[in-house]
Amino acid sequence: MASAAHLAPDEGVPGYRRITVAVGLAMFIDASLYLAVLPLLPHYAHEFGFGTLGAALLIAAYPAAVPVVSLGSMVMVPRFGARPIALASAVLMTVATIGFAFAPGAWALILSRFLQGVASGTIWTASMAWVTDNAPPERRGRESGIVMGLLSAGSIAGPGVGALAAWVGTRPAFLLVAVASAATVVLTIVAPSGRPVTREPELFRSIRRVANHPLARAALAVSLIDPLAFATIDVLVPLRLGDMGVSTTALAAAFAIGAALGSLAGPPAGRLVDRVGAPRVALVAAVMVAFTPLLYAAIESSHGQLALLAVASPVFAVVGAAMFPLASAGADETGVAHVVVNGLLGATWAIAFTVVPLLAGVLAHLTSDAITFVVASLACIPLLVPLMAAVRSRAVPAGTG
Repeated sequence: MASAAHLAPDEGVPGYRRITVAVGLAMFIDASLYLAVLPLLPHYAHEFGFGTLGAALLIAAYPAAVPVVSLGSMVMVPRFGARPIALASAVLMTVATIGFAFAPGAWALILSRFLQGVASGTIWTASMAWVTDNAPPERRGRESGIVMGLLSAGSIAGPGVGALAAWVGTRPAFLLVAVASAATVVLTIVAPSGRPVTREPELFRSIRRVANHPLARAALAVSLIDPLAFATIDVLVPLRLGDMGVSTTALAAAFAIGAALGSLAGPPAGRLVDRVGAPRVALVAAVMVAFTPLLYAAIESSHGQLALLAVASPVFAVVGAAMFPLASAGADETGVAHVVVNGLLGATWAIAFTVVPLLAGVLAHLTSDAITFVVASLACIPLLVPLMAAVRSRAVPAGTG
């Protein structure tokens, strides 16, 4: 098994940092593609006749495959290695994005989103395990924070892609993203393979063992709180603002400002995780996420909701910077491979991000946006209990990530 020293040459960029950059760019592409569609929802609603449920289906298509891919990564990573899977993911993301650019109709658009989601599942599971497995334990928070910062930078680019698509057309805008995705292929090839991942001989027992660890349970709770809040926001707020007459450009600008703040918040959040422990940082961030939908229920003006889009978005970078070190610490303490707990995180997050937009769309259609926002926040509250238990029982000691 390679040591961290093998990934940190005396000169040049350390090997683990090259892995972080390759995965960070993949996250950049992932976020940009997910968010590029949000300001375009009114455009697609007009072009393809989407209503609230159709828009929810377009959003849900992206994470729909992630649960299977995440769980499959638990088997594939030990067998093939994290880098080959990350490379295949980068190639698939590039091809699927080209398909999205040339999609002739609604179902082709949805299929391309689904294939992008297949690639996304390996990024969040196999690629993030590649990062946490190879970063020194005392730097896991920092490396995760860098990845989350690049994710947030992609969130800046995504609304920009949406605005560009509204200006010059969807085909050239998404072809530009495909070119950036091709760069991820190159960075993945030149990054080191890193530590080999030992196969779990009794995978289901390993899953149960790590899922019962308080730190891993806390990380899993975070992976549910985030989609409960933000998936509801993602499907309702753009359509709501579009009905208020807010332009695609204004929507894109609000998302971009929030993402810019998130790209700045990720690295210092990671350093804070390394210094004070992931449970405390995760708890504070999760509370902020959980109550964000209530603010949307209370704020009725378009200007207030646009401002909230910008202000609330950076919290996601803090959540990610804490969630992965929290999960990997639980994996280390139970002797389970990081890809196993990352697979659980990815599957949990993706199932919620697939189901919540659909449920939010149905509930908003039957009742109102305000009621749906309140329900989303209330559903988050019980999930704060595992986080509070992790903080009370033990914080991750400073320097262990």
